Amino acid sequence: MRLLLLLLLSTLLYSKSSEYARIKASLKPYTVKNITYYPHKVAIGESKDILASWYGEYFHGRQTALGNIYDMNGYSGAHKTYPLGTVLKVTNPANGKSINIKIDDRGPFWGKRELDLSKGAATYLGTKKQGVAPVHIEVVSVPAIGLASVPVEEMAPKVKKLQPFKEHGIVITNYAYIDEDEETNVPVLIGRFQTFSEAKEYEKEIKKYLSFTYVLKYDGFYKLKSYLPADQNKALLLMLKLQSEKLIADYHLYWSYK
Repeated sequence: MRLLLLLLLSTLLYSKSSEYARIKASLKPYTVKNITYYPHKVAIGESKDILASWYGEYFHGRQTALGNIYDMNGYSGAHKTYPLGTVLKVTNPANGKSINIKIDDRGPFWGKRELDLSKGAATYLGTKKQGVAPVHIEVVSVPAIGLASVPVEEMAPKVKKLQPFKEHGIVITNYAYIDEDEETNVPVLIGRFQTFSEAKEYEKEIKKYLSFTYVLKYDGFYKLKSYLPADQNKALLLMLKLQSEKLIADYHLYWSYK
């Protein structure tokens, strides 16, 4: 029994120290899609009106920036600059519903949205159907390290300029039968790389435009998987942009709609 208690205590202490380290690291500047974000202190009781979106299936079961496993049906959120571990009271002014969520991830990195709610939180608040909705937020609590530490104001690391990937003949391909009422994103496969390092190098560049991209290992080679908007016009505009940036040589999207 004593050994079990010691094991539980050591596990708890390790978990807390790991979370402390992640929160402290979250106060440093970071760069996404060529934009540098500077985390900052927030005061308990601070409040404002913002736009909030939500995220769900794609991230379900993945590790968050705080080290948790993301549960899309739970009550959590992502913010670009608040210290990780910050708890917010989020209110939907349209119906008066409120909920407390914990910031355990970074994002959203699209448009003017300031907060990404978990699917469960958005469903409870009644903002899920809108996708992006105005909400009121109030800071309920902030981890001690987030209140005590001065955010690091250092320059973001310079991004190495790479040779045009178009020379490598990289192609985006996809065959899809799409229900526009159900699907907002369509999975695609990108390129064919001989080594993991080549695939990761390309991943860094393509993520400036397709942020939800990751490397897949096949038998003897690597590909990247990503997602395009299910709206074909938006997807084609994005393909033309990638071609103009010389990130792809061509694309083959064979789509049909219900």
